[in-house]
Amino acid sequence: MSNPQPRLAVTTGRVEREGQRALVEHLAAELGVPIVERRERSTLRIIEAEGLEALVVVNNERLHYIDSTGETFFWHPNMAVVRIGAVRVHGREDLLARACDLRPGDRVLDATLGLGADAIVASWHVGPSGAVVGLEASPVIACLVRHGLATYEHRLAPVLRNISVITGNHTGVWHDDAFFEPGFEVIYFDPMFEQPIGSSSGLAGLRPLACYDRPDADVLAAARARAKRRVVVKGRAFDPWLRALQPDHWVQGRHRRLAYAVFETDRGE
Repeated sequence: MSNPQPRLAVTTGRVEREGQRALVEHLAAELGVPIVERRERSTLRIIEAEGLEALVVVNNERLHYIDSTGETFFWHPNMAVVRIGAVRVHGREDLLARACDLRPGDRVLDATLGLGADAIVASWHVGPSGAVVGLEASPVIACLVRHGLATYEHRLAPVLRNISVITGNHTGVWHDDAFFEPGFEVIYFDPMFEQPIGSSSGLAGLRPLACYDRPDADVLAAARARAKRRVVVKGRAFDPWLRALQPDHWVQGRHRRLAYAVFETDRGE
């Protein structure tokens, strides 16, 4: 399960600009946290004075998550752009796409969204006729990623906008028939919290919020009953917990540090 949400509040930039107030109010309502007035204070001073553990700051169109140590995170697509470029420009095969057997028009459920790098790569592969739905157990991470995907300006913007973020743990959806209409060709799990490239990403501040649960045999059985083509679980190549799930086959990279455990379904095409 995800860790408890920290004592959190939302505020504007040091200089409040047009449109910030409406977004601050929206985020506070979404997260169920208070709004604190900036009053020219630094973020760390606000955190200390208000007895907070972290603060979400609306700066223009970008959200910053700042913890009590000053660690700062803002969402950006990171390695997803590099991976898509490797496929589009250099013709290299992405291991995720191979493991999931991604095809144009597929619907993909990323059951452990995290920061969404794999979801972005999947969205590019399934194209505008497909769709990606991401489940994220942490309300804060879900909020940051949802906003980032919806507002980040990049030539891949249509790919980002084709990802829907739902706040919640995947354990709550397996018996929900409505959730699985019209269904998903692929259901994907990455129980690791993927490390973005670059020190400015500030991932350390988000680690206490992340969900590290690994899918067990029961979760895997539920996912296989729902996936039209296959279920894929990402892990370290020699993780005993992953091998214990007894996949139908493996997809591994050249250096074999990461492995995708592939589980076919009885309803495969």
